[in-house]
This record gives sequence, structure tokens and C-alpha cells, in this order.
Amino acid sequence: MPTIAEKIASALTHKDQGNAAFKQGSIQQALRSYHLSVLGLSGLETEMTGMPMMAAASQQGQNAPVTDEQKKQIKTQLAIVYANMAACHLKNQNWKRAIETATTALKHDETNTKAKFRRAQAKIQEGNLTSALQDLEALDQKDAAVKAELQKIKQKEKEAEQKQRKQMGGFLSRGRVGSDNEDEATTTSAAATSTTKAPGSPSSGAGSSSGKPGSTKSKPTLASKLGSSSTRRKTTPSYKDDEYIPSSTWSGTAPKIQELQDGEE
Repeated sequence: MPTIAEKIASALTHKDQGNAAFKQGSIQQALRSYHLSVLGLSGLETEMTGMPMMAAASQQGQNAPVTDEQKKQIKTQLAIVYANMAACHLKNQNWKRAIETATTALKHDETNTKAKFRRAQAKIQEGNLTSALQDLEALDQKDAAVKAELQKIKQKEKEAEQKQRKQMGGFLSRGRVGSDNEDEATTTSAAATSTTKAPGSPSSGAGSSSGKPGSTKSKPTLASKLGSSSTRRKTTPSYKDDEYIPSSTWSGTAPKIQELQDGEE
């Protein structure tokens, strides 16, 4: 039965094979090798922490207990392998899986800077700039790779701000056009009202005073009476349809609008 040391060595062999495949550009082969490495190391971790009875039986068969150094090595190597898997997912532009594997790596070893860096890279691509910035701020700000990712965040924030300004400018522009049209319509209506005069108005000259001392007002003519009567008939509203708009029988659009307002959350 293989010892703990031999099992660790076998798992690390798969990790090395994954590294070689990654350098050659064989991302899928690298992921398969990393997966085998994770299976081997995770099995050892389960024996040591999750199943005490199995761990005791395993140790009795091997006549050698798992040392604290081996426990630390297993957790560290698991973090490295998961971080390497995150690099593969970045190559495949699978941002979600890159974030997941990098996060798993950090659960095994929170000091793994590559896992945190690669998680930040994936978050930037997903648009989660605030969370990506938090990961990068925990790293060395003088590192060239970190600086490059920070610059990407600044550029994306700038682009988002410009896009927002452009959208707001379009909204404001449409608002101004509507306001200008309303002003123009109001002005036109006022001008039309001011220029329309009734036939029997004083400015038309009918029935006006001569302006000379002692003169008397002329009697209104038949034409002016007819014009004045016509004007009154046109401007006097008709109330014969009052029964159409009592509040108890209104069937217009107001109730529908109220229903929509009540339904909004």
C-alpha cells in the first residue's frame, strides 16, 4: 500500500504534467492533469481531516503517521493546482470558472498571490471592477502585472463614465426639444388669440366715439348687433352634455393609469 509521501509524489507528478501541457498551449490536457492532481491531494486531505477512522486505519497500515509538514504541503499544493486551473480558464475566457477555482485555491492558502491576481483578472473581464480592485490592492502595487491590471480598471471606469454621460446627454437633448416645441406652440396660440377680434369690438370703428367735444355716441348698426350676437354664440360653451362627465360614471383612462401605479413595486 502506498505511503502518504508516495501519494503526494504521484499527485505532484500530475501537476508537473499539467504545467508542461500548459506551456505547450494544450490547455485541455493541462486541465485533465490538474484534475488528477486535485483528486490525489483532495483524497489525502479527506483522510486527514474529514474521516478520522479512515485516517487511523491508513496510518496503521503504513506504520507512519501523517506529519504536520505533510499536511501543510498538501494544502499548499492544492492551492497551487487550483490557481493553475484558474490560469487555464482565463486562457479559455471562462471567467466564471476562473473565479471559482481561484477562490478555492485561496480557501486552501489565502497567501497565494497568483490565485488572487488571476481572480482579479477574471473579475475585470466580467465587469466586477470594485471587487477586482480589492484583490489587486492586497498585492504588491509595484509589480508590473498588477499595475497593468489597475490601468485596465481605470480605463474601463473611464469608458463607463463616458457612456453614461453620452446617454444622459441624449436624454437632456430630447427634453429640450420637447420644451422648445411647447414654447413655440404656446407663443403661436397667444399670437393667434391676440390678432383675432370680434366684428363688433371698439377697434373695428362701429359705435365708437368721434372724439370731438359735445359729440354723441352713434347707435349700433344692425350689422354690429348681428356680429356681436354671432360672437357670443361662438364663445358661449354648451352645457347640454353635462351628464357625460359625472365622477360616478367616468369611463376614461384615469382609472387605468391608477391601476398601473398601484401595481408597480
